[in-house]
Amino acid sequence: MRNQIEAIAQSLTAAPSFLYGTEKELNTLADDAAFPCVMLYPLQPITLMPGVNGSVSNSFILYIEFLYKTDFGQFTADNESFVQQALLMANEFIVKASKYRDREGRFFKVKTGEKAKCLPVYNKHDVNTTGVGLTITLNRMYQDIL
Repeated sequence: MRNQIEAIAQSLTAAPSFLYGTEKELNTLADDAAFPCVMLYPLQPITLMPGVNGSVSNSFILYIEFLYKTDFGQFTADNESFVQQALLMANEFIVKASKYRDREGRFFKVKTGEKAKCLPVYNKHDVNTTGVGLTITLNRMYQDIL
């Protein structure tokens, strides 16, 4: 999943860099990262749903941050433009995730009407970043069965 999510992130209009890891790893990696940056945290528990035709569907919760580097000492109000830009990236990510193709079909299914949670993130990491954190449930469209 990580590779597909990275491919989607790197196709965003803002051309962000991409990092993957735990919170401590991302804090360290952010020191040398180019911004804007998309940071993917390890996937939450994955739900496996057997189908009647012998297929298996996967559903998982994704937490991903869309961040811009900001200056130390700025007030929250000074960073609102970064939050808005990051929110645009998060919206574009959802649209592109729903259209992402791998081989014959769409890789992910984003259910219409299912809410994704997006929260502003201020003064995150030692390098000081601002943006949004997106929590969304993605469903794998098909599963190769051996």
